[in-house]
Amino acid sequence: MPRLSWKKRPEEAGLRRPGLILAWGLYDVANQFFAINIVSLYFILWVTVDQATPEKYYSIFYAASLLLVAVTAPILGAISDMTGKRRSFLIAFTLLAIICTLFLGGGGNVFLGLVFFAIANFGVQGAIIFYNSMLTRVAPPGRVALVSGFGRMLGYSGAIMALHLAKPIVAEKGYQAVFVPTGVLFFLFALPCMIFVRDASFRSGPGIASYFKRGIVADTFKRLKGAVCGASGLTGLSSFLKAGFFGLCAVQVIIVFMGVYAKKVLDLDETQIANLIMFSTLFAMAGSIVWGYLGDRIGVLRSFRAVFIGWGIAFAMAAFLRDDRFYWLIGALIGTFLGSTWVLARAVVVKLVPEEKMAELFALFHIMGYLAGGAGTLYWGLAVWLLSPLGETGYRVALFSLNIFVAVAFFFIRRVEKEVGNG
Repeated sequence: MPRLSWKKRPEEAGLRRPGLILAWGLYDVANQFFAINIVSLYFILWVTVDQATPEKYYSIFYAASLLLVAVTAPILGAISDMTGKRRSFLIAFTLLAIICTLFLGGGGNVFLGLVFFAIANFGVQGAIIFYNSMLTRVAPPGRVALVSGFGRMLGYSGAIMALHLAKPIVAEKGYQAVFVPTGVLFFLFALPCMIFVRDASFRSGPGIASYFKRGIVADTFKRLKGAVCGASGLTGLSSFLKAGFFGLCAVQVIIVFMGVYAKKVLDLDETQIANLIMFSTLFAMAGSIVWGYLGDRIGVLRSFRAVFIGWGIAFAMAAFLRDDRFYWLIGALIGTFLGSTWVLARAVVVKLVPEEKMAELFALFHIMGYLAGGAGTLYWGLAVWLLSPLGETGYRVALFSLNIFVAVAFFFIRRVEKEVGNG
């Protein structure tokens, strides 16, 4: 189906294209407030330090939220594609996440806090699927990767803001005091996207509820199985999903365990770790926009392949270089390739998938990401445990071994290029 031209979007005539892109990109900022303040830092510290609760309970609730997304997202994504209603799902999931974020403290009850966290994370992860599928609503033809990179750059600026704004609150009032401000800021930065980025008005049909009566569940998972196994009719999609899975196994390990590696191998304190994360984030911002531009200029698949070569170099350097002066360079490389990975992956989905199937396939891609996150973290935990007799060297070997995933991802990216061309 041909893409709608900008002139066929009268419902967005009140906001020019640059403003619409900004409104869309600010949602990436909103998402990073939750990702940094809740998932990565202060909520888990509140659970494990203030409430003295073992980390396994946080892991169980976190995994449960991802499992719930994995089960429901393909169905809702398919209904979204059939009805053309993506904005409604975005708003519903976002408001669910915000409301639960405001109640994360659970009145001091850690179990209630974990329940609210699981629901909030379910809302965040569900919303991002529909947010990504709205990329074609704002990006002009031939500029999808660049607009994707702009959004990601804004998102990383949100990560830096989150770190700076939360630091004095935590110092004065503790971890729990961050939760309500995070929910409020999440709402404020998500609001422009929810108001201004609207659905295309090219579909009509029955209400959303009626689709649950049509065997939608079985049909959806049948189509998703076909996409993974190469029977979807979409050239290159199966190979791309496999590349994404293996690549994200390695990338998710870095996202989750970068702080732990910095603490146990580099012997950095909390302030130094925060500074390193902020430094890496600055390069993630730059990498998002630069690689978005390169993706449009030299091709998203060729750029995606180059990024994974970069990941292999970064892992090797981080594993074997011991001079402290090199760790800032490694942080810069990791930030650059972290930003570009998501930017280019989003653009590749747009390249391979027609608009009428966008939400469903973005849902599938995110499911692959969740599964990769689970597989990658399990691999890391097993590798570190097996190599624990080697001490610090064991961590370094485990990090270098992530290149196994990178190599497999590279192989499948090359296969996609052969199937669809390297544009």
